[in-house]
Amino acid sequence: MNILIAGASGFIGSHLAAHLHSQGHRVIAAGRQINAARRLAPDLDWIACDFRHDNAADWRPRLAGVDAVINCVGVLQDGLGDHSRAAHVDGAAALFAACAEAGVRRVIHISAVGADAASGSAYARDKLDGEAALKALDLDWAILRPSLVIARNVYGGTALVRALCGMPWITPLVGGEQVFRPISAEDLSAAVGDLLEPGAPSHVSWDIAGPQAVSMDQLLRGYRRWLGFGRTRIWHVPRWLAAPAFRIGDLLGWVGVRTSMRTTALKQLDFDVEGDPAEWLAATGAAPRGFDAYLASAPAGVQDRWHARLGFARPAARWVLGLYWLATGIISLTIARGDAYDVLQAAGYTPAMQTFLLWFGSAFDLALGVAMLAKWRVRLVSAIMIAGTFAYILALSLTLPGLWADALGPILKVFPMMALALMIAATEDER
Repeated sequence: MNILIAGASGFIGSHLAAHLHSQGHRVIAAGRQINAARRLAPDLDWIACDFRHDNAADWRPRLAGVDAVINCVGVLQDGLGDHSRAAHVDGAAALFAACAEAGVRRVIHISAVGADAASGSAYARDKLDGEAALKALDLDWAILRPSLVIARNVYGGTALVRALCGMPWITPLVGGEQVFRPISAEDLSAAVGDLLEPGAPSHVSWDIAGPQAVSMDQLLRGYRRWLGFGRTRIWHVPRWLAAPAFRIGDLLGWVGVRTSMRTTALKQLDFDVEGDPAEWLAATGAAPRGFDAYLASAPAGVQDRWHARLGFARPAARWVLGLYWLATGIISLTIARGDAYDVLQAAGYTPAMQTFLLWFGSAFDLALGVAMLAKWRVRLVSAIMIAGTFAYILALSLTLPGLWADALGPILKVFPMMALALMIAATEDER
């Protein structure tokens, strides 16, 4: 079959694409940022799409020769580049309408457990409206609502859980009583594959969840055992104390920094993240694995432990780097301005060149600091920081070698920052 997957570069979409491709299907993979995705999955046929702007007319030529469509597009909440209503309702409705016009009858829509207006979140309300847009059309549709999807790789909530597992001695957790029925990405992919078979059920809306119910506490402890980190003391953080962190997460979303610690995530956790798979299991006879069984089938490796340990350390390093360069630029123009002029004068620069170098250097530092804090082209910015630091050291060594009489200053201030920049450049994944 020729299968178009919208959102194929995302966590769920990438697993579905890999599974269906391995089954011999031709996968047309659609996504917003496809250059990095194409490098990761070069065997798929990649096309660009954007639910924020694309209408039914944009989709019609993309559907030529397509036998089935799977929609996996989703965002947690509004932010820079993300619009919940566009992703879950307007953009999805345009795709569904184009399917009806093009005669693509089989449409599978990946929604989410807790897609209910009663949850109080725009995410759940929009998810529900997106489902209604599909149900209103004369198509052979199926709507799947997964509980927590787990896999060897992580994204969003599962990435946050593993990062929490990597914290030493004590693990802060908001709530802990929320119940999940984790479903593996492989079992979810198998469920989608079954719905593409001839004679598969249509006009169904199923919760897709595993057989084992686990609380948030149990989920975290299970992952720690899997990672080999041993026991931990869980600190159940009061909601009022955690609220500012989730509000900060909302603000970061508006500068392009996506984090799972946002108010929408908390609302969904409190409403429903478990689901009831009884109807799906009865209709299909599926036998998904439970959480413990899945972890036992895939032993953790050193890369899993590294990722967990760096879960909070790497973002902290990025903030330290950004604030360091930002502070350097501000200090050079304010309290250290006179000293900077003295150093440049001692190096033999003319007054005009002194002014130029001071303002250029300060602007350079400020720009790099802002770019790092805004998470803009982080690997490139890290490389520029490293090169800029070498340039500073070389220039001062040539013009004022006497500064190295006190080598402790550069060693304490410069080289740790270079080490942090190198770590960020080596580990940042710019998708």
